[in-house]
Amino acid sequence: MRFLLYAAIGLGIALLGIGAALHFLPVNSGIRMENTNAETPYARYLARQPYLYSAGWGMENARHGITNRQGFSNSRDFTDDANALVIGDSFIESFMNDYPDTVQGQLDAALGKVYAPAASGNGLADALQIARHFLPTTHAKVVVIFVEPSDLVGIDGPATGGHNAFVIEGNTVSVRHTPYVESRAKETVLKSALLRYAYYNLKFPQWFQMRNAPMPDASTGDTAALAAHRARRELALGYLMEELATLRKQYGTRFVFLVDGDRGAIYAPGKYPPTWPGDERQALLRHIRSRGFGLVDMQPIFAQHWRVYRERMDFLPMDGHWNKVGHHLAAEGVLAELAPRK
Repeated sequence: MRFLLYAAIGLGIALLGIGAALHFLPVNSGIRMENTNAETPYARYLARQPYLYSAGWGMENARHGITNRQGFSNSRDFTDDANALVIGDSFIESFMNDYPDTVQGQLDAALGKVYAPAASGNGLADALQIARHFLPTTHAKVVVIFVEPSDLVGIDGPATGGHNAFVIEGNTVSVRHTPYVESRAKETVLKSALLRYAYYNLKFPQWFQMRNAPMPDASTGDTAALAAHRARRELALGYLMEELATLRKQYGTRFVFLVDGDRGAIYAPGKYPPTWPGDERQALLRHIRSRGFGLVDMQPIFAQHWRVYRERMDFLPMDGHWNKVGHHLAAEGVLAELAPRK
C-alpha cells in the first residue's frame, strides 16, 4: 500500500511538473465556441478571442491569432458592404496559416472587403445557412463556397452541435440546426495545458466527429446502403442548388464553388485510396454546372502545379490542410473565375 501511495504521489508531482512546463510551450490553446440557436444557426467562436494553434506532439507550425467581431478566425470584421464572402470549414478558417497567406486574405488584397464566415466541421447545409444569414446584412456581390470530399460523403448524415444537416423525408428536403451549448468539461480542458496537449493530439475531436457522422464506404460497391446514400445525396444537392439559385436572384449574388482536389492521387498515383470516393465528385460538378454557378476545380490546378514545380500544396503527412501554396493557387483560381470573359 505504501508503495502505491508513493507511486501516486510521484505521478501527481510529475504531472504537475509536465503541466507547468507545457504552460510555457506553444500547446494548441483550443478555442471556445459561441452557443448557437435557431436565431443564429451557424458555428462560430467567441468574438475577439485570442488563440494559439500548433500541430502534433512536437507543437509544430505555431500560429497566434484572434477571432474577429463576428467570431471567425482569419477574417476582417464584417461590414454591410462586402465584395465577397468565403464560406467553408477548417480549410478556410485556416488556423495553420497567417491571414495574408489564406484564400480570403489574398482575395481581400485584390478585391477589398472580403470576409470569411468559416468554422471547423462546416458542411454544405452550414454553407446554405451562412449564406442565408449574412447576405441580407453584407450584400455580398460574390459568395465562394469551399467543398471537400467529406461534404459530399456526409451530406445525408446528422449534424454535430453548432452545425446544420439536410433532413430528407421522402422527396422533401429541409435544413435542421443542432444547437451548441458549451459544457463545463470543455472549459476545464481548455484551462489545462496538459489536458489540451493530450486531448488534441489523441485526436478526440476527430474521433467524436467520425463516431457521430459515420461515412458510407463507396469501395464496397453499389450496395443498398450506398444506393440509398446516392439517392439522398441527389435530393440534398438539388435542394441546395435550388436555394442558392433563389438567393442569387434575390440578392444578385454570384456563387462560385471552390472544390478541393485529391492531392494524394497527384503526389503518388495509386498509393492512396481516393479522397473523393465513388461518383461523389462527378455528382457535385454536374449539379454546379447544371445551375450555371461558377466553378474553381482545384484538381487540374494542383496537378499542373505539381508537374511543373514538385511543390506540395498542404502540410501532409502532418496535416492535410492547404499550406500557403494551396491557398495561393486557390485564390488565383477564384480571381480567374471572377475575371470578365473575353
